[in-house]
Parts: sequence; structure tokens; C-alpha cells
Amino acid sequence: MNKDRLPIIFRYRIVWHVLFWIVIFLLYSLSYGGYWGNYYEEGMYNLSLMPVRIIGTYILIYWILPKAFHPKRFLRFAIYLFIHAIVFGTAIYLTLRQLNLFPDHFDYSKLPFIYPEKIFILLITNYGVPVMASTVVIFKKWYLDEIQKQKLAEEKLEAELSFLKSQIHPHFLFNTLNNLYALTLIKSDRTSDVVLKLSGLLDYMIYKSNDKFVALSNELEILDSYIELEKLRYNNRLDLEYQVNGKADSHVIAPLLLLPFIENSFKHGASNDRTNPKIRISIDIKDDSLKLKVLNSTLGDMKKDLALSEGIGLKNVQRRLELIYPGSYKLNIHQNEKEFEVNLVVFLKNE
Repeated sequence: MNKDRLPIIFRYRIVWHVLFWIVIFLLYSLSYGGYWGNYYEEGMYNLSLMPVRIIGTYILIYWILPKAFHPKRFLRFAIYLFIHAIVFGTAIYLTLRQLNLFPDHFDYSKLPFIYPEKIFILLITNYGVPVMASTVVIFKKWYLDEIQKQKLAEEKLEAELSFLKSQIHPHFLFNTLNNLYALTLIKSDRTSDVVLKLSGLLDYMIYKSNDKFVALSNELEILDSYIELEKLRYNNRLDLEYQVNGKADSHVIAPLLLLPFIENSFKHGASNDRTNPKIRISIDIKDDSLKLKVLNSTLGDMKKDLALSEGIGLKNVQRRLELIYPGSYKLNIHQNEKEFEVNLVVFLKNE
């Protein structure tokens, strides 16, 4: 992980290492100094043992401990740890012997391998230092691993959302261009209006919908533009009702979340009904939620209509709902021989 992106508690490694050894020195000197009643002598004792403690600790955390994180090397780690403990205790004893410290407590005429009881005592009283350092290292590794997992999960989520949005864009564009093409064939005077509205829609989708959330008012403007484009296409043949209730000023929503449901009603409802297509769209905005209801007439072939309704647009928007609003939305799709109905409730966030 990049050093600049580390949590501040894990930055400035040298400072933290120096601070750790200062704390260890004070901890042992003050605790045992108070027990023996001689802080100065205990301080000199701990200062003398500091090189052995430092070397032994860094051998443990940088050479032996990493083997514990590999399951196939755990037995090797256990063997190395046992050898390290014996060598560490022996090194403590040899240091005391060399400096002739505490001669009343140790018989320095004895060699380490025939003096196991004292080696064990020195190991117990001093091995807490490398153990504490190892605990810090293990915690740091666990914490950084968790951060890395969270980062990878967020990147995966962002990549999937970007992919889903990239599928929505060409899908919508293809349908809208078909509308424009139909108007150019009849040389309609409304063609320029379509081009202007389409330009605004593309500007929104390409440049203004890259954020995770956008103002709900902006999203509703896009819906208005899209519906106006469809009304130009169908003229008076379409029985359309569209209403928005409530205030959108203080809410945000995932971009292009509502459009696929409305687009689906035109593409698989009105465009297939050559008689008198019907579409009812209502949006109710509350303090903490938005309810979208889209109803459109169908041809009566439920199997065919259901297959059409499971196209790219609806599949993608359902997946986006799962990713962006987990546990914060309700989606019900109902269909009979005459109508296809979508009811969506999304619990909104405030700006």
C-alpha cells in the first residue's frame, strides 16, 4: 500500500519504532525498579539488555513471524519459534554473564546448556518484548488487509456500476435515434426539437451522470425530456398520463435509475401496440422516499411481453438497485394479459 495512503497511525515507522523501545525501557525499568527498590540499577540492567531485545525482536517479526501467515510453513514457523526462544533466553544470560550483572542471582560459572532453569526464568521475564512487538505487527497486518479488502470491494463495485451504466447509454441512444429517424422520414417540423432534447440528454449521460448520486431535480428533468421526445413520436395516438408529486429539491438519487423503467414502457408497450397504447407514469416524492409507478398496455401475449421486459435495460437497473441501494428499495413487477406494471420504492438520501 502506498505510504501516503496508510492510516496516520501506521505512518512515520521510525518514530513509532523509537517510541516502542522507549515505552519498553520505561515499562521494565519502572515496574521492576519499584519491585527491587532500585530504579537506577534496574534502568542500567534494561539498557544493557536492550541490544539483545532489539535484535531478537526484529529477527522474530521480520524473519520468523511472516512464516506463520503461510499455512504450508506453519510447522517450520513453530520450529523456528522454539529455537528463537531458546537462543533469545541464552543470549540474555550470556549478556548478564559478560557484564556480571546480578551475581547474587546467577552462578556465572555454569554454561547455559547446564543451567536451563535460569535460562527459562530469563526467557519468561524478557520474551514479552518480542511477543508485544509481534502482536502489533499482526494487528497492523490484519488492519491493512481489511482496508485492502474494502478497497478492492469498492473498486469492484465501481467497475460493475460503470459497466452497467455503459450498457444503459448505448441502449437508450439506439432507441432515441430510432425515434429521430422516424421523424426525419416524414420530414417533421419537430425534428429540430428532437435534436435539441437529444443533445441535452447525451450531455447529461456523458458528462453529468458520472457521480454516484445526482440531484433528483436533474434526474426528473431528464425524464421530462425523454417523455417529451416520445410524445413527439406518437402524436395523439398515445394515451399518456405523467405526473410528479412532491418536492425534489433536497434529495439525491443514483443517475439514470428511473429512466429504464419508463423507457421500457414505451419500447415494449407503446411501440408494440398499434391501436391505442396506454402509459401511466406517476412519481411520488416523500421526505425519505420516492415511489415510481409505471403502467403500460400490452399485446396480450404474456410470454412474449415478459421476455421483452427482461431486456438489457431492466436487468441492469435491477442490478444497480442491488448494488447502490441494498436493503433500501422495493421493486415489484406485475403483468397480466392487458397490462405491465412496475412499482418501485427507493429510500432517498438528502443532499
